[in-house]
Amino acid sequence: MTITTASWRGIGLSLLALIGLWADPVWSTEPEPQEPVSLVKQIDLDECEPITLRSKIMEASPERGTLVVAEREVRDMNVETASRRIKTSYLDIAGQPEPRGLFRAGEYVRVEGYLHPDGYIAASSIQKIEKPVEKKTKYKPIERSKKASRKSQSAGAAR
Repeated sequence: MTITTASWRGIGLSLLALIGLWADPVWSTEPEPQEPVSLVKQIDLDECEPITLRSKIMEASPERGTLVVAEREVRDMNVETASRRIKTSYLDIAGQPEPRGLFRAGEYVRVEGYLHPDGYIAASSIQKIEKPVEKKTKYKPIERSKKASRKSQSAGAAR
């Protein structure tokens, strides 16, 4: 009795199918590992510089507790010092508390906090603000008579 190549393929595929049914798909039931929450719990305020920043939110990551404002990572803060407790407060334009999840990329904010030596900002307060008004410079056109006089002056100087 001879078994052809097609028969071997069929037997092999059947065995693979059985192994696949027996396998426990552990990887599909495990939750994806989440990034650690970037909450500042300890900070040496003597090493940090107080900072106030007004700019647009470039990136918002509520699950990590960070914002990127003016190319700086802004982290939430929950620090207890000897004299007080500092916890990040999120405020709307009117200064009323607002949930952290409502802050989106593209909105303008004022951030108050501490610039850490590692480069991030530990925020004590983040408040939405109106978009700053840019100063526009008005350029006046050069009058024709001045333009003509300049040409005649340059022609006279070339002689």
